[in-house]
Amino acid sequence: MEAWPASVPFAAEDDSVKGTPFRAPLATEFEGGNQRRRRSTTKNIATLEFAISMSNAQFGTFKIWVRDTLVDGTLPFTMQIWTGEAYAARTCSFAGRDPYQFGPDGFGRQLVTLTLDVEDY
Repeated sequence: MEAWPASVPFAAEDDSVKGTPFRAPLATEFEGGNQRRRRSTTKNIATLEFAISMSNAQFGTFKIWVRDTLVDGTLPFTMQIWTGEAYAARTCSFAGRDPYQFGPDGFGRQLVTLTLDVEDY
């Protein structure tokens, strides 16, 4: 499994981390009005959204890594993720249709917003 590029920062911008702690359970309706709820997966997968500020050069490395190494963001990877107490290595994959969004963050910088599925969060 590929690892986050060493030359690209992984630390989230202050106050940018938000997410859901696990996937919503599946529910089955019964004729009597009851509902049976169960986990939707055997893994504990959280979905996190956060922003990382990168220099233009770091962003160039990141774009090539996502496009070529992760095959347009379709493969999982390992990354240091903020757990609320410390950073820890976790298996991640891009969530949703868009692997990331980006925009200017001052002169020579990009603000990259990621939405990731994170295992064992």
